[in-house]
Amino acid sequence: MPLEEIPLPRPFDDHGLDSEPLPCEPRVVALAAADPLAERPRLHLADLHGRVLPDGSPADQDGRAPRPTGRGAVADRPRRLDMSQMFSLIEVGSIIWFPPVSVARRHPRPGIVYPTVADLRPLEFALAWPQRSRSPAVAAFIRTAAVVAAAAPAP
Repeated sequence: MPLEEIPLPRPFDDHGLDSEPLPCEPRVVALAAADPLAERPRLHLADLHGRVLPDGSPADQDGRAPRPTGRGAVADRPRRLDMSQMFSLIEVGSIIWFPPVSVARRHPRPGIVYPTVADLRPLEFALAWPQRSRSPAVAAFIRTAAVVAAAAPAP
């Protein structure tokens, strides 16, 4: 899939882009199975106070708070982690993550649990492409992706 046709999590900087929203998907929290919260099937963001997301931001803010910076900060800039690294850090309890339900279903791991979080916003995706693009192939891809996404079973 060409870079200009990759689904993007919303919100994003859409300057110079056209976009097509895709259906939202609920998210869960990926926690270490040894975490004391792992036994609870349903959590709230407030329960996650003190835990951090892969980019170093506080988990109880669902990405709505600025990442801590300066002395004692978890990270001075966002981490670039692949899935394997992220799952390893989750398993040892260093971070937590809010994956969409579909990702949680595709990646079961014995060291990770995926409880729901009652007040966690769903993940919004959109397809985006350059405004100047007049490619029939891009237009066909966008139409097809929107139809397939709309017809997909609910997670």
